[in-house]
Amino acid sequence: MTKFDIKIIRNLLKKIAYKFIFLIFKIFKIQTYKYSYYVRYTDFLIDKYFSKSSSEYYDLVFVIFEESKGWILEAICKEIATYFKGKYCFHYSPSSLPLSKGYFFAHYSFYIACLKLNPCLWGSKSLIFYTHPKGIINNEELVYAMNCSTKVISMCSQFAKQMLKDGVKPEKVSFIIGGGADPKLFRSHQRMNGAIGFCTAYYARKDPDRIFNIIKMLPHRKFILLGRDWDRYEKFTELTAMPNFSYIEASYAEYPSYYAQMDVFVSAAILEGGPIPLIEAMMCNVVPVASKTGFAPDIIHHGNNGFLFEVDAPAESVCKLIEQAYQIETDIRKTVEHLTWNNFSLAVQQLLEK
Repeated sequence: MTKFDIKIIRNLLKKIAYKFIFLIFKIFKIQTYKYSYYVRYTDFLIDKYFSKSSSEYYDLVFVIFEESKGWILEAICKEIATYFKGKYCFHYSPSSLPLSKGYFFAHYSFYIACLKLNPCLWGSKSLIFYTHPKGIINNEELVYAMNCSTKVISMCSQFAKQMLKDGVKPEKVSFIIGGGADPKLFRSHQRMNGAIGFCTAYYARKDPDRIFNIIKMLPHRKFILLGRDWDRYEKFTELTAMPNFSYIEASYAEYPSYYAQMDVFVSAAILEGGPIPLIEAMMCNVVPVASKTGFAPDIIHHGNNGFLFEVDAPAESVCKLIEQAYQIETDIRKTVEHLTWNNFSLAVQQLLEK
């Protein structure tokens, strides 16, 4: 048979299969969201039968959508790639994924979109990076899609446990502290009654009002906020007018110089997957005071190498912990020295090899 004949037969089989799938869904009243998944899996089986094996395979493809380009998710992928020895590429679209032995999806929503469009995913390993819940996808569909993957990598134990409760299979869930810091870039410094620092872009889930109130309640302390887009905050003018406050929009390479001015680092978010700046600050020997979300409870031992507070804690109680943080003598860096990007990349690669 010619290639043209094979193409006609393959397309005909797919049309017949689609009608059969539709009939099965109608008879057994299967949830409609699963239809696209069944269709793509059928495409994979038919394509696998007719297609010859290709030598043009990558070892790993990092999938990041265009809207996340230049931000933290892409940065995490680049850190993993730095220590990856195989052949890899970056792909910025939900369609036309290049053939690969494995795929790393920088966000679970990327995987769900791609799984509906790319039959090749059904025959390859797929690692899904799970940051934190966003409510953008029906939970039932999310669980179904995660169970189709090879592994879902949760940034923190909190959300790994939540996925298991929601119905993701235990063999699919893996917990790796989702990030790291370069120990050569983020160096330790001696704490000497320095500033209190925040490092975050402006989002509602970062609880900007609590940050504002903390700064206002501690006029005798110097504050540094590293971030971006804070001019969107309704109290930004009032915030920047405070004499004990400095707002800095700096390049990532400049971050260590600002961490070196801090004695205490505060993460006040209501919801986090990380945050990665928490590791960076601790690597610089800064004492953390963080809300109990993301991986903060996984790396902070309350009263030993930092302090934790409830996500709904008032600013007054956070301020008390900040003052206590100045009394801690622990070498904070030693408690997070293992949290490097190299170790994180190796942990991800081990999941690919299993």
